[in-house]
Amino acid sequence: MLRRTFLASLSAPALAAYAQQVIRSESRLVMVPVAVLDANGGYVTGLGAADFELLDDGTPRTVRVDTPDTGVAPISLIVAVQGAAISAAVLAKVRKIGAMIQPLITGERGEAAVIAFDEDLHLVQEFTSDPAVIADAFTRLTAGSQALTARMLDAVELAAKMFAERKADSRRVLLIVSESRDRGSKLKLGRAVELAQQQGIVVYAATYSAYATPFTAKPADAPPLDSGPNYLAVFTELARNAKKMAARRLAVETGGAQFSFLKQSGLERIITETGADLHSQYLLSFTPPNDAAPGLHSIEVRVKGAEKYHVRARRAYWVAE
Repeated sequence: MLRRTFLASLSAPALAAYAQQVIRSESRLVMVPVAVLDANGGYVTGLGAADFELLDDGTPRTVRVDTPDTGVAPISLIVAVQGAAISAAVLAKVRKIGAMIQPLITGERGEAAVIAFDEDLHLVQEFTSDPAVIADAFTRLTAGSQALTARMLDAVELAAKMFAERKADSRRVLLIVSESRDRGSKLKLGRAVELAQQQGIVVYAATYSAYATPFTAKPADAPPLDSGPNYLAVFTELARNAKKMAARRLAVETGGAQFSFLKQSGLERIITETGADLHSQYLLSFTPPNDAAPGLHSIEVRVKGAEKYHVRARRAYWVAE
């Protein structure tokens, strides 16, 4: 029988507090993590402020550039994991990657939190810098509701509220481990993207097929046949909703990346590549003019004279009223 425990004693008070929270962005400094890749997909190093052009609503801005060599802001990471029963086989894989988070992604100066989502949202672990506590949080992830509901976009809203309470000078990263589409969130995709931009969150997505993954699981990891979902029905529904690629949209709009996996080795590769991406980034920063209108503003980042380079960066930022 599949367990339903997500440490309710930890979740309930904190979740109630976050539910009442109004998301605000107080800092005027805009941080723009930027990944620069060459034609072969390798990371480009050695660039400075003079090599970048940042357009704010089409207007060039003077930027400061920090690099891994000169020191960049620490990482605040939230890992949001789909926890519905259809993800049981994947959760067996996810529980094994907790020990990779601190050495490969957050580093000694960073912190991580873990949330899970099915038909409800679950706060599995508040922010911590203790690698043992982070690893233990992953072992506590268990399959929940038998319903097909998995509220990814509502989990993004919860993450935004959690990030709003962190230091403004941290790099905010959301790693979503789920199917590529949302299942039943109250929040709309456009609003989820807006909240991520408002809080300066870079989204990375490790996505999978709820239909295919169970066939790569060990017998002990797969959900029992008499208590699991109807996988044929899941496959049919996935095919019908294939256009709803919420995870990819979140990643593209925030300057992150989407990866897909099938096996344990694939998920571990994603953690490794996400860490490599984050620790190869340039951190551009600028201050909008005092008369900047409240709301969302577009960002475009280019490397001067290097059209062959591929640049990934957030596409917008938020000016508070």
